[in-house]
Amino acid sequence: MLFDTIAAVATAPGEGGVGIIRICGPEALNIGKKLFKPAGKVREFEERRVYYGGFTDGSGGPVIDDGLLVFMKGPRSFTGEDVVELNLHGGSLLLKTLLTAIFKEGARAAGPGEFTRRAFCNGKLDLTQAEAVVDVIRAGTAPALLSARGRLDGALSKKINDIKELILTRLAHLEAELDFSEEEVDPMGEEELLGGVRRAEEAVKRLLGSFDEGRALKEGVKVLILGRPNAGKSSLLNLLLKEERAIVTPHEGTTRDIIEEAVNIRGLPVRLMDTAGLRDTMDEVEALGIERARERIDEAELILFVVDSTAPDGFSEDRRIVETFEEKKLIVVLNKTDLARDGGADKVSEIGDEIKGTSIVSLSAVTGEGLSKLEEKIYEEASGRSAGSGEGQLDATNAAIGEMITSARQKAALDGALTALQAVRSTIDDGLTRDITAGELRLALDRLGEITGETTTDDILDRIFSDFCIGK
Repeated sequence: MLFDTIAAVATAPGEGGVGIIRICGPEALNIGKKLFKPAGKVREFEERRVYYGGFTDGSGGPVIDDGLLVFMKGPRSFTGEDVVELNLHGGSLLLKTLLTAIFKEGARAAGPGEFTRRAFCNGKLDLTQAEAVVDVIRAGTAPALLSARGRLDGALSKKINDIKELILTRLAHLEAELDFSEEEVDPMGEEELLGGVRRAEEAVKRLLGSFDEGRALKEGVKVLILGRPNAGKSSLLNLLLKEERAIVTPHEGTTRDIIEEAVNIRGLPVRLMDTAGLRDTMDEVEALGIERARERIDEAELILFVVDSTAPDGFSEDRRIVETFEEKKLIVVLNKTDLARDGGADKVSEIGDEIKGTSIVSLSAVTGEGLSKLEEKIYEEASGRSAGSGEGQLDATNAAIGEMITSARQKAALDGALTALQAVRSTIDDGLTRDITAGELRLALDRLGEITGETTTDDILDRIFSDFCIGK
């Protein structure tokens, strides 16, 4: 099945100015020639040239559309196999008619991500690069795009290969010692062996440390805005969105349902969720909104708990609510500081005494004072990385942006590699034989190989590529 001819529409569903059908496999050019009638005489279709002509449905009928044919001969193509792309108008019926004709000529429908999977199987991409293809397509912010583009260019692959080289050099020497006598191979010194293992460990730890930020850039972060009624939750939503998305009134209970909006915070894709104020109420509709707010707590990755700095009852009631989700990442937003006595400093001190170790940001959702500090804290809490100076986001000049790990699969493999490397040191400290040490080094290599796809099972590949769109 891997080397048959496949076809799919490569452009997004629906109507558009241009539609592209991609054909890949040994019969790609033959099928393309049967359905495409060039405008001029063509003795032989040359690779990497664009030909203009008309498309038919293969039944001998009239031309159904005009367009372009491009032929890319393997292995000099994205997939490493012969590829033909047919460019025509983007009408749904046009594309369906031509695709049906292609299937009648012997091609089959491509599965999700099958073109990219062939590129991986043919050695055009490793697995980190293949995963980055879909990340480039789905990137929602400039840093997310730069991160995905860096991985597609091989930045993460190079980092993994550098670590593997540290291990492989030492493993090769150990295996030579085991296979040949000491007269032929000088034993590797313990310090040289341990030195390389330590450097590999540190490099793996640095990659693991990038996971929270890498995943946040790739997948975005769900941020839930909670608090008591009239604390200013909807005003905060509007401030972060920089538009009047939620209705704001002086009356309690205005928000009855979840309001969700996407926003870019320091380059981080964030899904904001504004909720009904948390309180006991007899209003059936408001109570339903409050229940929905509580249901969203589990799926939120970060909670912005909004506190009214002018509230006469202090922080006691707010603290009671906060205690119900104390395991969550939390930022307390002390709002209405423009109206509070001493700018809310007393309440900051009170909250700090009540809930140790929690980030507290003073803010006026009306004037915007404190917004920059809040955005900085959101980035830090969501990504696990200090925002640092300036805008606190990664930029195009930061090479590390392409070296971030972004998936649980990559993290699990690195965790396994780290465990194996730590076991190498234990074998030496415990005076175990060098064949046991070599075994742990091989295991570390295998786990690193899972990241780039050298030692990955078909089940994992199926799961990865099933997340792709058809036609990519």
